[in-house]
Amino acid sequence: MTCSISNDAKINQSHFPLKFQVLQLVTNKIIWETELALGTWASWNAIRDVNFKVLTKNNIVLKEINYDYANENLDIYEFWDYFCRINKKSKGLILGAGDGTWGEWVIPVNREKINCHLVEASDSTFLKLKETYSYNCNFTLHNSLISIDGLEYKFYEGNHHNCLNTINYDYLKKANSEATSNFITKKSKSILDLLKEIGNIDWIRIDLEGIDYEILKKIPTNYLKSLILIQYEHQYLSNDKRNELDNIIIPLGFRKITYDIDTIYTK
Repeated sequence: MTCSISNDAKINQSHFPLKFQVLQLVTNKIIWETELALGTWASWNAIRDVNFKVLTKNNIVLKEINYDYANENLDIYEFWDYFCRINKKSKGLILGAGDGTWGEWVIPVNREKINCHLVEASDSTFLKLKETYSYNCNFTLHNSLISIDGLEYKFYEGNHHNCLNTINYDYLKKANSEATSNFITKKSKSILDLLKEIGNIDWIRIDLEGIDYEILKKIPTNYLKSLILIQYEHQYLSNDKRNELDNIIIPLGFRKITYDIDTIYTK
């Protein structure tokens, strides 16, 4: 995104310098800001999951551009937009919520005020998630490392340059060959214990960096059948394992949609 100020701008020079701001979704927190004079410009190297503002020096908003997936032709964002509009009274579970300020679910889930459990294992990322959502009664936050059995695991937590947080080291090395091998040993919570704890839900979105397959395999078939949507990330997953999940889930009444590295089963 580029903001360019013409030398013949249609506002009085007393309003300069203008401010060009990049803001987070949900919080509208300023990520980056710069001042612009006549005949100058500034750019931000991405448009996804951020909003933009141009203001006068006295904070009069001259222009706002809010993120729209149509500008990138992102089919998975479009899917979630429609899904949340149609199922606004549903309750969901997001495993691997990050800090809650980016992703295909963020805008529609917040806009439709959908009740949702947000689960994040990283303590530092969870603090950011809590800053964003702790005030909102539509969300229940869980600082939990999810596994198939609730045992202790080596947890590899990425820094601000590498946001991959996982207990699957092989996946980590495939995703980022320069990733650190540093880890902490952390007690996990089994997926079955989590599901029992949170009660009835209607859909699950899984993004647990390399253990999505194992988590889905652990969930009883009858539970999966009760859902209206299941999403998981299939990056680096073998075709045999992807087909195995298809053979379990599609016969339960789901149709399958694939978007880049994500598989969605929906009714």
